[in-house]
Amino acid sequence: MTHYAWTIEVKGRKPIQKVTTLAGLVEVLRILELPDVAPPEWVTFEGGNADHGKYTHNEGGDDEWSLTWTKVGMRI
Repeated sequence: MTHYAWTIEVKGRKPIQKVTTLAGLVEVLRILELPDVAPPEWVTFEGGNADHGKYTHNEGGDDEWSLTWTKVGMRI
């Protein structure tokens, strides 16, 4: 099972940093109800096909937020 270390940064909030599966990340995005994340799978789709990356919504705007991810190796 693939895991990702990721950070969500939203203006005026502390960053959220976790290590989860892609499904776990999608669930957090749903809970946060960030602007223009519909559906959250679209934001994370690229994450599922890349080892790392960054998505920024409305850079420089009042409702700016970003997601940064890195694929990590996990032994179970």
